[in-house]
Amino acid sequence: MRKKKNRVLPVIIVFLLTILSLGAGCAEGNQARLDELQQEVTSLRTEKETLQGQITALETEAAELRQGQEIKRIPKDGWEQYFPEGAESTLKGESTARVRELLGEPPFLIRSIAVNPEFSREIWIFTPFDQDPTGLYLFFKGGKLDSAELNEFNGLPGSDLLNRPGFWTQ
Repeated sequence: MRKKKNRVLPVIIVFLLTILSLGAGCAEGNQARLDELQQEVTSLRTEKETLQGQITALETEAAELRQGQEIKRIPKDGWEQYFPEGAESTLKGESTARVRELLGEPPFLIRSIAVNPEFSREIWIFTPFDQDPTGLYLFFKGGKLDSAELNEFNGLPGSDLLNRPGFWTQ
């Protein structure tokens, strides 16, 4: 009698070898994809650090800009030197930007903007003294300081600022 050959065993061996060879191919593909993803993660982390540095720089710059633009009732220290008693202001002819830099943001502002900047008008009012109703009035024509005066300030309603002769029309 002849022995029957077991045909199941070779089929199982072939099946196992096929699975192992496929697994090895997938592992190589997975490793390549894993390397690619790791490179992308590194690139994104570098970009994140760069962006965070830019954000920090912009936030610092914004804070510095805001610091100079606080609206205060009193002009910045040393304002008196620009307005000698009985004489014309030493700031006459200076731009609004320069005056803002030296004195700060005014608490009261009247502005008339024209298409032609030469005809724009602004009035800034500071109240520089604690127990005194005196106001520091700055009159700008065309973006340049035209005149300044210290005079009583009791608020905007009822003031004659809008009726100031020659300021609005010239």
